[in-house]
Amino acid sequence: MEQNLNESQALQGSELFVALLTKEHSRLLGFILTLVPHRHDAEDLLQKVSLTLWSKFGEYDSTRDFFAWASKVAFFVVCNHRRALYRRRLTFSQELLDVMSRERVDHLEQQGTRLDLLVTCVEKLAVDDQRLLFQMYAENFSIKDIAATTGKAVQTLYNRLGILRRNLMQCVQRKLSVEGV
Repeated sequence: MEQNLNESQALQGSELFVALLTKEHSRLLGFILTLVPHRHDAEDLLQKVSLTLWSKFGEYDSTRDFFAWASKVAFFVVCNHRRALYRRRLTFSQELLDVMSRERVDHLEQQGTRLDLLVTCVEKLAVDDQRLLFQMYAENFSIKDIAATTGKAVQTLYNRLGILRRNLMQCVQRKLSVEGV
């Protein structure tokens, strides 16, 4: 019997909610339209407001004006929507996109040129140095593995790699300045 009473109250509550929301639907939409510029957005927000009102209907005091309560809820839903839009509004101007595009193309062209020059510089190295670089960067060997196979100290190999990197960087920079890139 108590369960039937609860179900009856729930049914009456949902019927009351539907009746109140239906009655105030147009006013709520008008209220939301005062807060957002586009009707489509306002209609979407009204749907969110309706769901929020339904989920919070248990908190509604039936002795008070439904529209006043619903408009407060609508206000907060709209504020949350605007905050979300503000967070997502990071957009770039067309001018900035054009500059970034040109810069990226230039960078990729320079990268290709630098890579070609690096290959030329590596080819000028001694065979042992080329082998060390190949094992490190092409075969992904660790310094310890290379030290074990060559019989050289780990620190010696680290030092040699540092010298090779510096020499290769200087070689590429020299070639770039000669070519005027």
